[in-house]
Amino acid sequence: MSKLAESSKLKRWVTAREMALMGYVTRIIILETGLTDKQIRRLYRELEEEGLKAAINRTTRTLRSGATLLGNQLAKLHASALMQFYREVGGDAIMTTTCVTYLNRAYRMYHALLCEMEQVDPNIRNVTFTISDAWCLASELRSGDAMFETCRSCHCDFFTSIHQSTGIDCPFCYEPHNKIKTDSTGKPTVSEAKEGLCGSVPVEGRDDASIIAMEAEFEFG
Repeated sequence: MSKLAESSKLKRWVTAREMALMGYVTRIIILETGLTDKQIRRLYRELEEEGLKAAINRTTRTLRSGATLLGNQLAKLHASALMQFYREVGGDAIMTTTCVTYLNRAYRMYHALLCEMEQVDPNIRNVTFTISDAWCLASELRSGDAMFETCRSCHCDFFTSIHQSTGIDCPFCYEPHNKIKTDSTGKPTVSEAKEGLCGSVPVEGRDDASIIAMEAEFEFG
């Protein structure tokens, strides 16, 4: 085997290892690395022998599309925040390829944001996307089945998919008819949490230092 082939094999193995620890489902790891199912199972065994739990962050074994992931207002809020982080760290490259490195960084930033937002509204975690969900949304973005749109009312960018199962456009300014503005304890409402999310998603021109600082707030073990 040539040095180039050995280097390529090692790179794919390292990528697969990182993806396994992040919680990607096996199918995605195979698609991204070209490794076989048998090789992935061997990788899982090696990780377990090292005392690392590859399944600790993997909460599902299935792939979900926008039809399943984007079913309500809260889901679109999560998707918009997560995918805007991905766009911020990945730039234009994410429109032509699904980059696992950028997606992993964006996912850590997404969870850091959730940790902040649940102090305002604990209900924000009623929907939480997995890293595999993030990959599926990124794949739809790359294929053109999903896109970013700018709301004419609140001017926030939001993520939308042609496969979504909700008729809601902008999740940041949509108000359901039965919206409750305050609860019995006077805690912030979901509407205030939406404003926090809209103000927290990345804006064009964020410098690398601020991206790294936010990403570092959340690490997977």
